[in-house]
Amino acid sequence: MDLSGAIIGQYHIIEQIGKGGMATVYKAYQPNLDRYVAVKVLTPGLAGNRGFIARFEREARAVARLRHRNILTVFDYGRQGDVFYLVTEYVSGGTLRGRLGWPQDLTYVVGIISQVGDALAHAHRQGMIHRDVKPGNILMVEEDWPLLSDFGLAKMVEDSLQLTASGASVGTPQYMSPEQAQGLAVDRRSDIYSLGAVLYEAVTGRPPFGPDSPIAVILRQINEPITPPHTLRSDLPAEMERIILKALAKSPADRYQRMEEFLADLQGAYPIANVRSANHNVIRRGNAQAGTKGHPAVFGPVPTPIVTPLLPRKRSFPWVGLAIGLALVLTLALTFLLFKDSMALPVSPSTDVIAAVASPALRTSPSAAAPSTTAAPTTLQAQDTVPAPQTIELQVWEADGAEMVFVPAGEFVMGSEELGDDERPVHRVYLDGFWIDRYEVTNERFARFVAATGYQTEAERRGWGWVWREAEWEKVEGADWRHPRGPGSSIADRMDSPVVLVSWNDADAYCRWAGKRLPGEAQWEKAARGPDGRRYAWGDEFDRAKANTKESERGDTAPAGSFSPQGDSFYGASDMTGNVWEWVADWYGSDYYGQSPAANPTGPITGTYKVLRGGSWSFDEVYARTPFRYNVRPDYTYDFTGFRCSSQ
Repeated sequence: MDLSGAIIGQYHIIEQIGKGGMATVYKAYQPNLDRYVAVKVLTPGLAGNRGFIARFEREARAVARLRHRNILTVFDYGRQGDVFYLVTEYVSGGTLRGRLGWPQDLTYVVGIISQVGDALAHAHRQGMIHRDVKPGNILMVEEDWPLLSDFGLAKMVEDSLQLTASGASVGTPQYMSPEQAQGLAVDRRSDIYSLGAVLYEAVTGRPPFGPDSPIAVILRQINEPITPPHTLRSDLPAEMERIILKALAKSPADRYQRMEEFLADLQGAYPIANVRSANHNVIRRGNAQAGTKGHPAVFGPVPTPIVTPLLPRKRSFPWVGLAIGLALVLTLALTFLLFKDSMALPVSPSTDVIAAVASPALRTSPSAAAPSTTAAPTTLQAQDTVPAPQTIELQVWEADGAEMVFVPAGEFVMGSEELGDDERPVHRVYLDGFWIDRYEVTNERFARFVAATGYQTEAERRGWGWVWREAEWEKVEGADWRHPRGPGSSIADRMDSPVVLVSWNDADAYCRWAGKRLPGEAQWEKAARGPDGRRYAWGDEFDRAKANTKESERGDTAPAGSFSPQGDSFYGASDMTGNVWEWVADWYGSDYYGQSPAANPTGPITGTYKVLRGGSWSFDEVYARTPFRYNVRPDYTYDFTGFRCSSQ
């Protein structure tokens, strides 16, 4: 049944844009936020299985908590009568499927695969795997910006139809791992295989085992060696072929064990010319006493946990004895006849969520259950200031050497009734645990990024920036991050000060290169004000000795950490009050707080301005309050704007 013209929840269905065995996808309009969304309506027959509703809600909540630049955002889910639906971003740029069919430029391929791989690595760290990684599930926002879509649905379908118990699974044959094709249990190494299959097709122009019928492809996957990609592309570097073949090893034990290992080898063999995600393994972790300044003691390297293989390491896959093979073929034939339509969809809803082992880069801590409803206006009173924790959990991020502090999962009070309407209503927000840079990104760290990538900031490309001169802002030719006061100025004596004259786009580029991201607005506010709702990072009373604001009369940036530890936040982050305004990930919406979700909000989907937080050396203390929201165009560059990065 075509639901075009219907209203589901608050979503006005416009037109059908995709259909498969598991869901029908519609373009829809959401009036209250004035935006277009995609609404995925699950096939009606799936809901008949006992327990489906609980599974649907559980998986939908899990998927909605994934926050990553390269993962399609799930905004909402619900049920209207017998109609179960998920609401996601609407992307009109097609899929990677439409860009394949012939060998692609290697720089382009590595850039796309690296971003998708980073998205999968993020999901794996949350204990989730995808199970249906394929070109049709990689949406293209722009030519070089992929979004991985459709987490969660395949597992719902398998559980509903009890396929797992029967030894079958939902997926796309050309990209399924051998263990998935056999209906065996899978882990994140199955996603590595699938991404390797996409990489193989992107560099050779054809899938690893051909475009034949599903059953023929699966039998070849299980029985036959893969055709070496260099026989299909003579200019393929030998190291690239080695990486592809390792990702596509038949036994999970012979593949890369973690997505990060796959990406490190891939980018090492064929470095991306522009911005890329760098290796972001943790090289030091541990606790520092609260009230201490500077770097923590050096901790030994953290051993990388290896998931216990689901198949014995020496197993030689008895590739399909006749009886087993025939049973497998019959089971899979029934499965793929049921879901064959979904294999060719431009937007193909089929995914998976199952448990996996968490990465050491993600700290696990007890937390309150995440709420699942939209935030409502609430009268809340911030608590009195409480002492900082005795220890601060630290890690050092390998890509850029930055110290990061951990902010545990749980609720905090966001917003204020004190000043602007955009700070209202005060509301409780649940956030998953995350890491945030202890200090603002310095000139020294930004210089490393530029040296590694050849990146040019927007001020450099444009030829000017905004500089504070004699009590007013002046457009200064030649002002950029290297010359913060214009021609003749230098950063030679301020390498440990925060980088300035960087736009939101520049900050985002740095964080992505480092394998991190800009913090969300809610993440920034929680890291700044702590669980006790502080007005400033250290407490409720302003103290000019604890922050670099206009009251300090410094008239310029201060070296990062100059006001540590006395000005640090509850979680140990420095300069959250003053020094430089900090870019965050979110678009600005003046009324967003009144309609934001109560768990892991990500801000409006689009906008004109990006949010800045924290105040600066050139603004009064009132602007440095932890709930204060400033907004600027993402391409603007001022000598009061900087940033720090975060990571889940």
